[in-house]
Amino acid sequence: MKKRSAYNSIRVILFLLLPFILPAAVQGYEGILFTKVYEPNERAFSILVPKGWQSQGGIFRINALQVGGPLNAMEAKCDLLFKSDEAGRVAFHIYPDIIYAHVGIGGGLFPSGSNYQGAEVKQIMDAQTFLKALFTYYHPYASNITVLKLHRLPGEKQSIDQGLAYMNRLFVQMGLPQMTFQSDAAGAVVEYTENGIRYREVLTTGIVDMRAALTWKNTRTLSFRAPIESFDRWKAAMDVMRFSIRFNPDWVLQEAKGQRQRAEIVLKVYERIRQIDREIARKSSINREEIMNDNYLVLTGQEEYVNPHTGEIETDTDAFRFRWKTPQGDIYYTNREDEDPNVFLHYTGFKRTEIRKR
Repeated sequence: MKKRSAYNSIRVILFLLLPFILPAAVQGYEGILFTKVYEPNERAFSILVPKGWQSQGGIFRINALQVGGPLNAMEAKCDLLFKSDEAGRVAFHIYPDIIYAHVGIGGGLFPSGSNYQGAEVKQIMDAQTFLKALFTYYHPYASNITVLKLHRLPGEKQSIDQGLAYMNRLFVQMGLPQMTFQSDAAGAVVEYTENGIRYREVLTTGIVDMRAALTWKNTRTLSFRAPIESFDRWKAAMDVMRFSIRFNPDWVLQEAKGQRQRAEIVLKVYERIRQIDREIARKSSINREEIMNDNYLVLTGQEEYVNPHTGEIETDTDAFRFRWKTPQGDIYYTNREDEDPNVFLHYTGFKRTEIRKR
């Protein structure tokens, strides 16, 4: 009886001392868990999103009969917002590519603001001007606006140009005519107050001028925001999400309306664009100060990791010291060596991904 009483006393003491003798990481974790989810409307692509975030919107389609023509009805659009809570305090937004008609189209019979074959007739903007208009449209009640950075992104333009050039080479192989284009790309960093919260937001876009077709459009338009006090914690999330996008081959095949050859070409283009982005991120002389002065850029530094489950080489952000992955594709990032997500998040299957040996 005395032994049992002594044993229980020791258990009580150990329980009281547990918070002091266990490592700090056992009591909580500081990393970020990203889980793989699919675009909600048509499962068009998968993307890594912080665990517990909400989504709003997704793939949508424009009816040519309702908008007066086919120019914006020929391909699916995507307007997708991922947010940390209902108010969207931390949020990642993918904006749709919209085609516009050049002013002067139709011999001047279609003035600015009119509709030409389903596209608004609009004076072409450079990427910087487009970003300013985009911010104003989506934040009509923002106040105390401070533009920290606003200028061109030559690395992003290079990626757009190379992707379009690669598509042209595929067109030639198929005996189709090439397209002529000019492009521009820009990034902005803006601080503003909205609903009493002071935010920092990063925005990027590309502009493609399809002069021969008398049309132009925005492309690869994204934004990411967080309250200023928590921005540093979340600043790498934009790149994790952006570079994790993988298109669903079945969806692409359906989008190509059963023409397997077209679907394979689209998938090749998407894969080539990802390769171009990675190459530019690794090799470009553009440094991380291009649009931000706190060691962040839309094209972050990248590192090559070995997938512990498949052995494949994966390129990902180097913003975190440690990276863990499950066979299903969920990823946990942390800067603390003593954080094992299998323990803290009650998961099984996480293995640390090591950097590829040089």
